[in-house]
Amino acid sequence: MLVVENLCIDAGRTRIAQNVSFEIPDGRRLGLLGASGSGKSLIASALIGALPPGITCSGSIVVDGHNVTGVPTPRRPHAARPAMVFQDSATALNPMVTVGKQLRTSDAPALLERVGLFDVERILAAHPLELSGGQRQRVCIAVALARARSLVIADEPTTALDVVSQARVLDALREVPSLLMITHDIAVAAQLCDHLMVLDSGHIVESGSTATILEHPATDIVGRMVDHARAADPFRQLVMP
Repeated sequence: MLVVENLCIDAGRTRIAQNVSFEIPDGRRLGLLGASGSGKSLIASALIGALPPGITCSGSIVVDGHNVTGVPTPRRPHAARPAMVFQDSATALNPMVTVGKQLRTSDAPALLERVGLFDVERILAAHPLELSGGQRQRVCIAVALARARSLVIADEPTTALDVVSQARVLDALREVPSLLMITHDIAVAAQLCDHLMVLDSGHIVESGSTATILEHPATDIVGRMVDHARAADPFRQLVMP
């Protein structure tokens, strides 16, 4: 569904991402990990065709067989527009429009139930700010499911959520056919993704199966990520999906 080769992202003369390459075949869930400022979100913006003004990209981005490198979202074929779940659900949804109108599909009730929202009539009639953060994030995933042919990109979808809401959002994301999950939290990524890729200062420093990276990290950066996750909550296991 997605093939990225030698992707470079530049802000003027400053290179933000260097020769990033990866693939997401149908059915794969890939976690893109990295600290704040490592370039993760700009890579996501390049993939969906929404780079900020002054930011350019080169290399190759092929979505569903369409080369869309540097092509803005409105000029892309519908099949080459991955659905996006943004970190801030409060701004990703229109606060003036009800959930039902934003879903814009006849199977909206079924979509809401797929993401764990069962009070369907109330949710459809509600405005986003009438919902909790976890509920809004699951609505965003339902919107992505309604609009995506298969690939969904989720940028820090569990940040600032409580443990219960976080678990429900992860359950909802398991409904996505193919996924690129962007996060700084290796423990969260390990619960959902079968492959992981670690970014540092715009470079991919490690990539492989979730099991291999958790059990045998090849770099100090990833080793520290794993150690930090275990130290932050010694009772939280880093489990493979």
